[in-house]
Amino acid sequence: MSSFSKDALERIIRTIVQASAAAVLALWIQAGSFSNLDWAAVWQVALFAAGFTLLTALAGKTTGSPDDASFQEETPDA
Repeated sequence: MSSFSKDALERIIRTIVQASAAAVLALWIQAGSFSNLDWAAVWQVALFAAGFTLLTALAGKTTGSPDDASFQEETPDA
């Protein structure tokens, strides 16, 4: 697996976890209990956010260093 793929996958997984946690919290506050949560909505939010993360990772590859998903350009070692 390339360095870019590892970096992008890590970013996507972190985004899924963060978006899921935010959606669960928001829906829990709205529903009043975990048993009434709309889990399909949680996954929709998480996967939508992951899709945007993938798009930004691909954009980072074209504008930043081609070896990772960052927008930062590669700097020469000092």
